[in-house]
Amino acid sequence: MKSPGEIFADRLEEKEERDLAPYALKSKERRSKLGEAFREKPTKPPREYRTEYHRDRDRILWSKCFKRLQHKTQIFPHYVEDHYKRRLTHSLEVAQIATTIARALELNETATEAIALGHDLGHTPFGHAGEKALNKILANNFKEIKTKAAHCPIPILGFDHCVHGIESVSRIEKEYSAETGHGGLNLTFDVRDGILKHMYERERDEERPFSNIPEVVKFAKYEIYGDNKSSLEAQCVHFADKVGYLFGDIEDGIRSNILECKELNDDPFVVELRKRFKKYRDDSIALKRKEDFVSFRSKALTTLILDCIENAIENLKKSPFGNVDDVLLSNERVIFVCDDLKESWEAFYEKWMRGNLFKNELVMACTFKAEKIVADLFKAYFEVEDQSLIKKTYRGHCRKAYQDVHNSDEDLFKLILIRNYISGMTDAFATNQHARLFVATERIRL
Repeated sequence: MKSPGEIFADRLEEKEERDLAPYALKSKERRSKLGEAFREKPTKPPREYRTEYHRDRDRILWSKCFKRLQHKTQIFPHYVEDHYKRRLTHSLEVAQIATTIARALELNETATEAIALGHDLGHTPFGHAGEKALNKILANNFKEIKTKAAHCPIPILGFDHCVHGIESVSRIEKEYSAETGHGGLNLTFDVRDGILKHMYERERDEERPFSNIPEVVKFAKYEIYGDNKSSLEAQCVHFADKVGYLFGDIEDGIRSNILECKELNDDPFVVELRKRFKKYRDDSIALKRKEDFVSFRSKALTTLILDCIENAIENLKKSPFGNVDDVLLSNERVIFVCDDLKESWEAFYEKWMRGNLFKNELVMACTFKAEKIVADLFKAYFEVEDQSLIKKTYRGHCRKAYQDVHNSDEDLFKLILIRNYISGMTDAFATNQHARLFVATERIRL
């Protein structure tokens, strides 16, 4: 006999079946379709008052790797003033934008929210600077174990935060070890697939061997994800992520006095936003002073979101999608702004963010210092015999969680352990560990 909570969960699943589009993710449908592959470890916990995707969202929210995002860099590190963007606030903003679009397109809001909250769980301390440093170390060294690494079921000689997000939710987190038998949050395939696939449209980069999907799905444990753009819910997150870091980067650039409002206001992208906003509202967009930013962001966000929804609706009318499988078999990107707006957006980001903000001496100094800290820590942990600088309990969990990967090969285990330990650090923890090991006057505290 079903409990009241399970009866309520049945009603939620019936609501999904009734109200969502045919190509939306639906808990009951996907559970039936994927069978034992629906979750990494087949389990039948009571579905009390929640759908399967509610369970995933809640597990991510309560995880340690999600908590640590509040102390991980977006552009400026933790010790710079409090109003700069951090990974946690970025993830919350992405969730808000993505669920708005999912709701408008009759997609699964909860699955979208879970993917959005989880999309950056694999990030290192110091943001992309830390990621770049870890990748450089792993991709350019250890050639003597290249053959062994190539036959591993997971990528090792290189680093990408999207791939590492899967490692975090599949192995590194410990809260559900009793359920999984090794580690991880035991999330649904659809949410894990969405976390991985926000990397999709990157070109192959020789310096970053695991920076695109075709390179990643060659590995045995990643074959299941396939070379596709994931669900439409994941596509909502892909778009929202780009919007989130666009406005986060603009705000941080203006706040730090690196970007000038008047120059941005005359850029073709902002001019195009202004023109399109008039289509939706009888008003204008202006960014002439710092004080204009909040109003500018609100109107620009409205413009991008509405354009994305309108464009997606038109694309979906023309698409042959009758169900989720049709979406997964397709390589179409249907959820994004129109091509003209996308083109001016990309040119804007290339000019003002990559060509200006990220190359500013303040940002470059933060980046240099971050890369130095990560490189020094990796060297220290690698050179100490048996990695005893890393906590014994952490070493034990990592050995168990990756037993099928290293298979008693200590060279592989050493790289996996150090990679995981450093990538999980917050900015402050990494900085403190560096001082602890390299500053002669720093006291060693228990």
